[in-house]
Amino acid sequence: MAKSPKRLLVVDDDVHDARFVTRALSQTDDTLDIVHVIHADEAVARLENDHFDYVLLDIKMPGVDGMELLERIRTNEGTSVVPVIVLTSSTSPSDVFRSYKAGANAYAAKPSSLSGYWQFAEAFVRFWIDNTLPPRGVVLHQ
Repeated sequence: MAKSPKRLLVVDDDVHDARFVTRALSQTDDTLDIVHVIHADEAVARLENDHFDYVLLDIKMPGVDGMELLERIRTNEGTSVVPVIVLTSSTSPSDVFRSYKAGANAYAAKPSSLSGYWQFAEAFVRFWIDNTLPPRGVVLHQ
């Protein structure tokens, strides 16, 4: 049975990290439609106007950080159930705790090597794409 295409919003101010993860993910699953934005405000605009099955979120960003964006996603009726996976450079127990408390579905440290990005992509696709059903038809309403 063919997989139905899934949409992923990657929110990360580090364009190199975003390129590594999007390349690994798209080559692991070519049905995955990936959109990358650099700022939380861009993410809000995309979520207001489009549907995403998953959000991959860096919490360490300038300006409106990922934690604030996560809280905004969770408190908005239209996006409150969209799975949010934190992928960040921080391994601080307080950041992990705050992310889960704010509603993250998973928390992972950014890989330190290209092979680590491939391993992350394979695990992400195996769990989130191949074995879970995301909520469908979700659009942020202000």
